[in-house]
Amino acid sequence: MAGRAYRSGGYAYALGSNQKLGLYNTFYTATLKQSSPGYWERC
Repeated sequence: MAGRAYRSGGYAYALGSNQKLGLYNTFYTATLKQSSPGYWERC
């Protein structure tokens, strides 16, 4: 998650945009882009 996402209720969400990225587990990856400081969006 490296400071670009957070976990809540078993799901991962992008910081700032709060977009749901999927289930939080070690086998799932998502690509994020930073559109402004502290605001991450799914690509």
